[in-house]
Amino acid sequence: MKFKIFKKKGYQAYKTKDGNRKTIYSRVAEKKYKYEHIPKGFIIHHIDGNKNNNRSKNLMLLHQKDHYRLHVKKDIKIEEVKKK
Repeated sequence: MKFKIFKKKGYQAYKTKDGNRKTIYSRVAEKKYKYEHIPKGFIIHHIDGNKNNNRSKNLMLLHQKDHYRLHVKKDIKIEEVKKK
């Protein structure tokens, strides 16, 4: 399958067969967690902070609240989230 990779808000993305844009990391995470789509209320987090590192071992499914605490409030560390 050939597709053109482009940037969507700084993330690598591609066009699906139906013409929608999808980020590479979301597709990799959907395969990793065996979801057709990421569940509502959850976000895919790049563990190392690198938007271009879309390897499955670098992606983590987080609840939006935990992602907010990790990046905005900074009152939780990734190690604490991994234990949940």
